[in-house]
Formats: sequence, structure tokens, C-alpha cells
Amino acid sequence: MTRSTARIDEARINRRRDSPPGDGLVLYWMQQAQRAEQNPALEYAIQQANKLDKTLAVVFCVVPDYPEASARHFTFMLEGLQETEAALERRGIRFEALIGQPADVIEALGHRVALLVMDTGYLPTQRQWYEGVSEIYDGPVHQIETDVVVPTHLVSDRMETAARTIRPKIEHHLDNFIIDLRTTALDKTSVAGGDSPVSLTRTARHFDALDLSDVPAAVRTIGPPDEPGPVAEWSGGTAQAKARLRHFCDTILPEYSTRRNHYDREDSSSKLSPYLHFGQLSPVSIVDAARSSGAPSDEVDAFVDEIVVRRELAINYVVHCDDFDGFGGLPEWARTTLNDHRDDSRRKVVTARELEMGSTDDELWNAIMNTIRNEGWVHNQLRMYWGKQIMYWTNTPEHAFRTLLSLNNKWFLDGRDPNSYANVAWCFGRHDQGFQERDVIGKVRPFTDQALRRKGDLDGWLERSQTRDEP
Repeated sequence: MTRSTARIDEARINRRRDSPPGDGLVLYWMQQAQRAEQNPALEYAIQQANKLDKTLAVVFCVVPDYPEASARHFTFMLEGLQETEAALERRGIRFEALIGQPADVIEALGHRVALLVMDTGYLPTQRQWYEGVSEIYDGPVHQIETDVVVPTHLVSDRMETAARTIRPKIEHHLDNFIIDLRTTALDKTSVAGGDSPVSLTRTARHFDALDLSDVPAAVRTIGPPDEPGPVAEWSGGTAQAKARLRHFCDTILPEYSTRRNHYDREDSSSKLSPYLHFGQLSPVSIVDAARSSGAPSDEVDAFVDEIVVRRELAINYVVHCDDFDGFGGLPEWARTTLNDHRDDSRRKVVTARELEMGSTDDELWNAIMNTIRNEGWVHNQLRMYWGKQIMYWTNTPEHAFRTLLSLNNKWFLDGRDPNSYANVAWCFGRHDQGFQERDVIGKVRPFTDQALRRKGDLDGWLERSQTRDEP
């Protein structure tokens, strides 16, 4: 039986500034953990508000020019925030989404804030936000690690080279953090008609509140690029994420080790990566659900290795490698072998635009690219083939890396995520080892259509993908 607690583990708490709280309210600046349940930062903020005899409000800063974000990404995110706002309202907690840079928004609200609580993301933009907010607000700042199972500082203080090196470090702590987080009621409710009603927009007058009741209209207000547009097959939010998780645990997990590589089957993966990317589902909840599902233990262990070890290896990579999004972040052996083969003849040089439109001489690659453009997701086996082939059409490995990363971040719902950055780097040798040397890719692991044929019905998948692309 899963243990449960309302207490936030001390290992998740980083008191960036631990000065005494002043007058005002407790403010939870929600950014990474975009959910109203199984959210350690939210529950911690409620507990601190109760302890200080204050009320609590939650603010989300909508950044219109977030790097590489489009209508596709904003739609999915705002669908989730719409649900989160309603869930917080039911708990008596005021939530407002304000349009603006976090430091500017928090500066405008700061004089009303006794204690600032924030969650944790790992990319440079997010880390810059945290630094900027901590500098602009001079009160106590407590940051809670919300979106990993094992807090990163407990696992490693350096960049790990592979899953095999980080796995024992994670497994040493894993069971201590698979705990159901009970909710805490807010003593002084902050919604309209509550004990202590709050209006953040009344304080931050220069920042517009985003109306989440109409998501398409809200996206137009933000004004991101229209392309890529929303994907009809995907809806954001914790409820959708939990439904997918239940289906996975009931249907796929009992045969996970044999089904997970079957790209040709509709039910072969969890499809949870977009929800994890936007913090709409807790990774702890995923592990808890898998372990409680009744599926065979070896199947559960295989899935937990993917959702915890592999995912947190990716987070370790972006935290400890300054050049995680560039060719320089690859291991020395990979850079050397790719440099040795940079002048090898390519089968054809294709422009970035031709790649984006699926206009190569490879029918399979084009079909995968079209699926990514249309659906914002593709099975990981197909994604690996897609990523590995780009080197054969680009004139330098550096250009191949940049092109792959750009396509990944633009079109995938889970793009711009630590997992995505690590997966792109894996295509060029990161977290891997050398293989038999070949033209163009050197000793980097190959991935061919024959590998796909061994794992599933490739012709059947191709036929279905072409049917889906028809108007």
C-alpha cells in the first residue's frame, strides 16, 4: 500500500532566502508544476499560509515570447491551466494568469507578499527567471522541487555519462519519494466571497489578466505564431493525463516490455510526455499508479526505469551541461568521430525547409515528419529513426544537430523539454557508446528501417500514415 503524507519532504525545499515573513499574503508563483493536485509547491504554500495565519494566492506568468512556443504549445498549456484554475477555485484559492515576464510581475506584486513560494524547472530560461525574481523581491523565497521523483541534488552533483551511472544513485532514494501527497485545506480562503478575497490584477495594474474561459481567444490574445497550430487529438489538463495513465496501466503496462517498441500498434506507449512537460501530471503519481496497478513487477520496473531513470538522466544533462543544446555538449568521442567524417559524401543535401516539409528521397522519413507536423507526437521508435537520418542530408554534423533540434522544438508538443534535448543529443552519441564505424555518422549508433521492420509492421504503419494525411 502506498504511503501518504501531507508533509513536504525537506529534501524538496530550497530556501533561497529565509528571512522572516513580512506583512501581506503568501504567493505561490506557479510556472513548472501546472496542476492543482500532487503538487508539493502548492501544498507547501498552503501550509505556510496557515502557519502564518495568512491567505494564499497563486499567480501564473504568461510569457508571450517564450522561446519557440507556438499556438500548438500555448493551446495545450492553457487547456491545462483552465482546469487548474477551476480546481483551485474549488479549494478556495485565488488563481490569476497575468501576461508578463515573471520578474516584472513579481516586482509589481512584491509589496503585498509576505512569502514567495515557487516550483522548479531546469532549463536556462527558467533558471534565469528564478534568479531574476529572487533579486527583485527582497522577502523570503522558498523553492520546491516538484517535477522529479528524486530531488536532483540528492542524485548527483555532476553530469552523468549514461543511465547505468545514474540508475543506482536514483534507486538508492526512489522508494523514499513514492508517497501520495495529501491535500491541505486553506484556512483563509482567497476567492471572491471567501475569508480574505484577493485580486492580484488590482495590485499589478499594468499587467493584463488572461481570461482562460475561452482558450482559443486567450491564445489569440497572447499572439504566438499560428504555425504549428493546435492538435485535435490532444487535449491538455490533469484530467486528460490521468485518463491516459489509467488506460496505460490497465491495457499496456501488463505487457509493457513486449509492446513498448511496437510503433505499429496504437496502444504501445503511455503518451504522457506532453503532460509531464507542462507539469500537468506528477511523475510521483505515475510511478505510484504503475506500482499499484497489479501489473507484473518486471513490467512495472521496466516502465519506472523509463519514466524516472531516463527522464531524470535528461534533467541531469541540462542542469550540468552548459552546451546541452549544442554540438559542443556531445561527448568527446562523438565529436571526434563526426568530425573525422564531416567530409564524407552525403546521399543528398536537403535544405532545412525541405526537411520540415517532408520532401526528402526517403518515403518513410517523410511520413514520420508529416505525422509529427500533423499530430505533434510520434512513437519513440519512429522518432529515433527520424532523428538519426538527418545527418545523411546535411552538409555538417553541427548543422544536422541544429536542424534536428529546431524541428523537434517547433513541432512536438513535448519539445523544449529536458527529455527532448537529451534525445536529440542521443542521436549524435550522448548517453551512448561507440559502434562499428560507418560513413557520415562514424561510430555513432545507427538506426535503419530494417531495425523498424524487425520491431513491427512498417508497411502497415506507412499505409495508415498516408491515409491519415489525406484531406
